[in-house]
Amino acid sequence: MTLKPALNISLTLFVMRFVFSAFCLVVSIYSTAQVRDVRSNIEKDKSEKSSKTSHRGESSSSSYSPPEPGDGLAEFIVGSLFYYTAYGIYRGLEYGQSLMQYRREAHPETFSLEGELMAGFDFPNNAEQFSSSVRGNWGIFASDLRLNYVNDVTGGLHALDWQVLKLRFPLKNIKFEYGLGFSHVFSPSKTYFDQSTGFDWCFFHRKATVRGQYQWSQNTTLGSRYRQEWRLDACYEMAQTGHLRFAPTAGFVSRNYFGTTHFHFLQLGLRLQLF
Repeated sequence: MTLKPALNISLTLFVMRFVFSAFCLVVSIYSTAQVRDVRSNIEKDKSEKSSKTSHRGESSSSSYSPPEPGDGLAEFIVGSLFYYTAYGIYRGLEYGQSLMQYRREAHPETFSLEGELMAGFDFPNNAEQFSSSVRGNWGIFASDLRLNYVNDVTGGLHALDWQVLKLRFPLKNIKFEYGLGFSHVFSPSKTYFDQSTGFDWCFFHRKATVRGQYQWSQNTTLGSRYRQEWRLDACYEMAQTGHLRFAPTAGFVSRNYFGTTHFHFLQLGLRLQLF
């Protein structure tokens, strides 16, 4: 009489384990198309571009003709417009940098160095992400170097993102940004031109920071962008030693590769700020 309840419990546990194992298998099968699809599209983009470049070279060699001499008045007008446009940009950047220097005592984070370590997980796709970055802020200029790694059951994708130059436009505690740079995928090896726009909002006497960014790559030969990324994170300074500040960070990253492969990562990490 006492063996029957024990047998029922054992049977129930066996059924639960079987259902759980089947669920994990279904999730794994569902996620197999993620990283593999990205790498496959990069390979296609490389082969398409190389074939188009060789074809263009053959056609241009037979149809090349020297440029016609330009008109003197047109050259003068174009030269003047270029000179005054470049001079105006230079004066505007010089004024903006001087203004940031003047605000430096009240906003020391505008001249700073940052390091960041982040880890994230995409639960529906069973994917992980790890990133480390170094960012330098110098007045209205900034540069952001980031190493990204995405991994799922199909393998990993390593990429180096460098927003070489960011221009920052301050408005009290908010700084709007626009950047130019590139993204390099290590395997398969391919480099894409990148742009970004975003904001950096400091409050609570610079102890809290909310940062948002939209980053997009150039169009590929497949008719879509290599990547579009939306990022939003927040950090709060919890400790300080000398000029070094420690700020735990939480955020969300959404990535779209080639318009077909999507990742949504919840992230946690640590930001180190030196200013």
